[in-house]
Amino acid sequence: MNQQLPPVAEVTGTHSGLGAEIREAFSRALARSKGGAQLVVTRNGETLVDLAGGSISQDTPVQVYSVSKLVVAIAAAHAHGHGVLDLDQPLAETWPAFDRDAARTITARMVLNHSSGINAVDKPLSLEDLVAGALDDAVAAQDPHWEPGTEHGYGAFTFGALMSGVFKHSAMTSVQQYVAEHVTGPAGANFWFGAPDGILSTLAPLTFDSPILTEGQVAAMMAGRAIADGSMLPILTDSPGFFSDRRVIQSDWPAMSGISTARDLAKILNAVLGHGTEEPVLSTAELQDMIAEQRHGMDRTLAHVTRYGSGVELAHGHFPYFGGRSFGHQGAGGSVAAVDPDSGLVSVYTSTHTASTVGGSDAALTLLAATRQVVNQW
Repeated sequence: MNQQLPPVAEVTGTHSGLGAEIREAFSRALARSKGGAQLVVTRNGETLVDLAGGSISQDTPVQVYSVSKLVVAIAAAHAHGHGVLDLDQPLAETWPAFDRDAARTITARMVLNHSSGINAVDKPLSLEDLVAGALDDAVAAQDPHWEPGTEHGYGAFTFGALMSGVFKHSAMTSVQQYVAEHVTGPAGANFWFGAPDGILSTLAPLTFDSPILTEGQVAAMMAGRAIADGSMLPILTDSPGFFSDRRVIQSDWPAMSGISTARDLAKILNAVLGHGTEEPVLSTAELQDMIAEQRHGMDRTLAHVTRYGSGVELAHGHFPYFGGRSFGHQGAGGSVAAVDPDSGLVSVYTSTHTASTVGGSDAALTLLAATRQVVNQW
């Protein structure tokens, strides 16, 4: 008797013997997810899985949103280690707009670890304002929401405008150019801040769920502890419309406009660890400086506990990565990049679907846990 089977969560790509269990975990994640996803996991530079499924292939460029911040953090660590930037120098010494009482103590390190106090701008900005570059002026004029260095709050959008200014005024170059020359170039990886015309037609299609707040977020908003950001107004009003707008897709915003594949992001992170390149993108000292804990506690933007190094997320309760000294970054759309410098594990998951809680997807969390377990047990 012929029996019709249910649909299959088909996966394309390759896996090693050790990666077989991870591949099945990825297939199960696809069965519970929307849209498409990619997953690359390597250990000490050797590929365990290189997979894709759903609506995209392994070569489909994906908007990875705030995973961009991880790439910027790597560039900043490199620039600091090579004497191009002094992350601990007050911005006021090279950026005249910060030479005022309220902002004079802010450093690039504070921008990177989200303690500058300029996690948000008071001025409401429209989509047209953002595309025209108005956020650059807004962050330069914004007074900190707390004494710089004493608290922290995730600068979802302001991070990029501030780091653009840091590179422009202190390194005399753009963050995008520095990334290309010293990070993605040596890694041999494709990564764009904003989509060039040539890849627009190949970008992964996006889907969105309506946002849902947690109890803690609502309580923080009602008590005035969570700070609203005027630059996020167009996103909160109409996320699908905002992120599907061609002007947004092609804007070169360092905080959130990164476009890449899981395979290319894994190349970048392996290059940081010294795999696949003649020498590591970051020296041991530069890497340690980037992942040293800078902030840990209640986040004035996200309204839950977060933990940051210099531009990177460190393992914490909401997103444990690989635990220990692991680090990475998550992005709206569900994408996550994770690195464990001690085990040599690199995992990059890209997704085309933004869930209700935004940020790293549940699928990514499941796959990080599965990868850690598989590697540890063998």
